[in-house]
Amino acid sequence: MTLRGSFLTATLAVVSLNVPTMWAQGKRAGVNRKIPERPARPDLRAVERIEKMSPDQRRAELAKLPAERRQQMEQRLERISKLTPEQRAALNKRYEQFQHLPPDRQDAVRSEIQRLRNLPEADRKARLAGDEVKKKFSSHEQQLLREASGEPEL
Repeated sequence: MTLRGSFLTATLAVVSLNVPTMWAQGKRAGVNRKIPERPARPDLRAVERIEKMSPDQRRAELAKLPAERRQQMEQRLERISKLTPEQRAALNKRYEQFQHLPPDRQDAVRSEIQRLRNLPEADRKARLAGDEVKKKFSSHEQQLLREASGEPEL
């Protein structure tokens, strides 16, 4: 065997010993991939938990939050307290359906809901009925978008 053949054989042996290790890792060796952290989102369950507290407990719990977060929570509590039992049940159902979406789809739906809520009613209806929403979102996601933006009967 020539020197070149010996070198080639040795190289193949080293590479073949490392291949199972790379497969076991499920990714390229030596690369640490971190899953990006998602920003904290308001949890409907947290709002419900705070809502069920006595006024003193609620004040103490809200006082622990940063000012901006406390204001958001107070606004949510106020909005939820004004809902009828039927509206509250529909909100809980929508929240449960949303929670079952994969995280990337939750982000997409959440962004679209925010976009829709900032549009005038006519533009919102047109966007929901448009091709872009139909292409980007499944029929189930489209229903969530319609309900969350106040247009359930498109």
